[in-house]
Amino acid sequence: MPPYLIGLSTGLILAVSTGPIFLTLLQKSLQHGFKKSLFFVAGVGIADSGIIFLTWLGMSQVAGDEPSPWLALGGGLLLIVFGLTFVFRKEKQNEEPKIETDKKKHLAHAGLFMQGLMLGAINPVVWGFWAAMSNYAITTFSNRQAEFFYFLGILNTVWVTDTLKAYFAPKLKTYLSQKVQRYLRIGIGVVLIGLGLKLIIENISSL
Repeated sequence: MPPYLIGLSTGLILAVSTGPIFLTLLQKSLQHGFKKSLFFVAGVGIADSGIIFLTWLGMSQVAGDEPSPWLALGGGLLLIVFGLTFVFRKEKQNEEPKIETDKKKHLAHAGLFMQGLMLGAINPVVWGFWAAMSNYAITTFSNRQAEFFYFLGILNTVWVTDTLKAYFAPKLKTYLSQKVQRYLRIGIGVVLIGLGLKLIIENISSL
């Protein structure tokens, strides 16, 4: 399968994630409307792109021209840890989108953009996730071009689904119960654990 298509499918992991960024996006859309919330989406997208570049660059320097099997094993373990975190993450009863009623209801476009940018940039989970994905890309694909199209596929999925989330925010808020969020997190965790096991199984014989 082409790297771009693999990236599109991998992006679904983030698309169904119900973490702080997703819930904040719903809140911004409900509060400011669909068009203004797109500036928040753009901020998150820029943050993701920058983090991908930095983590991919760092992993590439570590891996060199021929990635070590140990790097793949480490990446596999990291993915498994992330997956277990999603599976066993405890519920937070207050973790649901809310409509703010403060004086900043008509927040400027630049303010929404900066909020999305900062929320993505300061979240350590986001950095860890993209580091794991960078490791996966480097140890799975044979060249930098393939890695680029893999990440492009992920980002395209995320951008499109985030836009759809903003548009359908009122309906999503209605159906986004704690039980549904729990099932989504478990599903994401199982996928990440599967990717981690795949990396380990494919590279353990090379040690």
